[in-house]
Amino acid sequence: MTFNVMPIAIFVAMAVFLGFIGLNLKRRGKFSPTAKIVKQNPVAESGKIVNQGLLSILPVVMVVYPEDVRFQTERKLKWGGIESITAGEFLAYKLTTAAGIPIAGALAGAFLGIPYIWFLLLAGAGYLLPDMWLSSKVSARQKQIRRDMMEFATLFAVVLRAGGDLYGALNRVGKWFGGEMGKEVMQAAHDIATGKRRTEALMDMADRCGVDELTQLVQVILQAERFGTKIADAVQQHAAQVRIMRRYAAEKVANEAAVKMTFPMLLFFIGPLMVLLAYPAFQQFGKIF
Repeated sequence: MTFNVMPIAIFVAMAVFLGFIGLNLKRRGKFSPTAKIVKQNPVAESGKIVNQGLLSILPVVMVVYPEDVRFQTERKLKWGGIESITAGEFLAYKLTTAAGIPIAGALAGAFLGIPYIWFLLLAGAGYLLPDMWLSSKVSARQKQIRRDMMEFATLFAVVLRAGGDLYGALNRVGKWFGGEMGKEVMQAAHDIATGKRRTEALMDMADRCGVDELTQLVQVILQAERFGTKIADAVQQHAAQVRIMRRYAAEKVANEAAVKMTFPMLLFFIGPLMVLLAYPAFQQFGKIF
């Protein structure tokens, strides 16, 4: 049985496009199942319909996904800087896309004459696409934070040496930085200003980012504060160690690149060169024998 694949391509493109629009709207707070409870703000009628649908799936999420999966999803949402979506909502959205694409495909196939099996195979794609989207968000955010870590540690130590306290240094450096790193630093300074203990505020900042270098820096700051040593000296020494480790890592990558280039050079450069050099000799031997 032959059929045109163009309707399938159009349907898949529309499903993916609408799915990512839904995730972006939720990420920006356009609609949320908990918006009415938490913020007490009115929502649009279309948002209410989506909210009720996701709320009805939340009990299924609690049964299908174990607690560790929900916990890991919640951590990834924090690492990606996505505050308007809870772990239950995200997992409910995954189930919705995984079930919605085959159902919509059955309806489309009834009118377009397309076998249902093609849309059933897309259920896996609908289930994995939200995870791929979340992983890309986490990777991009952590890469930006990791890139700014050295500059943050150096500037933070300079402000502390100039006589600033921990809160003042966080506040000044956060305002100067901007971006994801500055946002997290300002959030930690705000938590301290509103009465949260400095230990909890800094550990919460490290937990929201999920970057090992930042977690180590926070541990250095807390250890220096606990033992009464100068935080500026501890931060500066830690920054110097991290700088050395990054240099060693870069040298390791450079050395590995030389090893990895050996086989391609043998295959695409030395191999053809040997063939070109040996071909005349083999040709002469062929004439002799």
